[in-house]
Amino acid sequence: MNVFDSISDGFFNCLASSSNHRAYAGCLGAIYEQYSNAVSYRLPRTDIRDSLVIYLLQNHIELKEDGKEDFATGNDQANFIIRKFVSSGYIEEETDDTTFEKYIVMTDNGIALAEFLEKLSKPRRPEYSNFILNIYNRLKYQTKEQKSEPYSLLLRPTFEDAKALSSSLKKLSTSIKKIIETMLHEGSLVSLTENIIKYCDGEFIREYSRLVKQQNIHLYRNFITQELERLKGESFEIIVQNLINEEKIEKSEAEYRISEMIDSTKTFLHDDYNKIMEDIKQKINTYIRIAISRERMLRNKGFDLKGCVEQALQILIKNDDKNDEVFQKLFRIQSSEFIDTSSLYIPRKATSLTQNTENEYYELSDEAKRRQAALLQKEADNPYSKDKMKNYFSSFPESSLQVVENKDNMLSTLAAITYAKENGWNIASSDEYIQNNNFKMRKWEASRK
Repeated sequence: MNVFDSISDGFFNCLASSSNHRAYAGCLGAIYEQYSNAVSYRLPRTDIRDSLVIYLLQNHIELKEDGKEDFATGNDQANFIIRKFVSSGYIEEETDDTTFEKYIVMTDNGIALAEFLEKLSKPRRPEYSNFILNIYNRLKYQTKEQKSEPYSLLLRPTFEDAKALSSSLKKLSTSIKKIIETMLHEGSLVSLTENIIKYCDGEFIREYSRLVKQQNIHLYRNFITQELERLKGESFEIIVQNLINEEKIEKSEAEYRISEMIDSTKTFLHDDYNKIMEDIKQKINTYIRIAISRERMLRNKGFDLKGCVEQALQILIKNDDKNDEVFQKLFRIQSSEFIDTSSLYIPRKATSLTQNTENEYYELSDEAKRRQAALLQKEADNPYSKDKMKNYFSSFPESSLQVVENKDNMLSTLAAITYAKENGWNIASSDEYIQNNNFKMRKWEASRK
């Protein structure tokens, strides 16, 4: 069914072709706000009218019409807006059969439009880690009711959470592109600095930091995959029958949809998630590089060439011989027609030896050679190299006080964590700390990839 089959013909006119579109959008939000503390989307007409009058007065709004309506008072404007919204299908007017009092009822389409406008004006980013935690808890702690209706209470909400997380991460990745595009048009160091501060203090960087810090995907991915495989194997027939009973579709279609939901969820957790996160990381690096390049360009753009001009004038004053060839080569005014840093240079003086030098030498004994070789090898040896740290976690798979006993242990641990990914280890950190003597670090756990 097309969306225009369920809405009135003039549904979007208030927000599109009218000169009062800003006022109408605000009034729709004011009406929607009145229902926030109500038990239903049904309130007395007088309450809605008064709320519109207050909104119009507080925001100093005057409706612009062609003179057909009399807006002598605030109530006149509010009543006009109510009639306008009724004709557009945002709200409906009802009369109580007992008290004959008029009520305003917000329609489903009006509610959806008000929520959409609020979401556009005040976008709220979800907490990404909650999606994975919800999936994990739902599959980990299954109730009898969930096991009896696995499609509607297990598989479908799991699929919807994974899809919502994928969509949210893609939006997050897209928002970085807008930040980069904004930076490319920054024309001064002040505005560029404000852009960088806004980026560092903004919602994006905090959300990304929490997502990377908690690493919920990596912690729960294997368990979620195993449970999805179990549902596809042991509970497949029950899920298919559950879907058939709920949506009245053919068995073949139900089987296809169930398989598609499970497979797409697994693909996202193991493949798409890593690709999206890698794309976000690359865009962050791009942002940083552009910020540095833009700062250098703006700084050099305002560079004062006064010092270079003064040097040129000093040379002109000191050198009276206009026929000096070296002097003539300092300037290429005839070809360049202007003086700048590229057309001005000071010739280097050729270096020459003024006296002979001699160095005494003596031959080392075999023992001295061995000692010197051992000393050079010791200086060149790196106790924290990637190869030496390869099997470090075999001795300490989990964080313990032993790794912070002394400075050497602490440095070895930090080096091992640095090379962990290249050496085939996964590191999961927590918010807790371990401390011993004067050393302190986060708790961690190492596992083979």
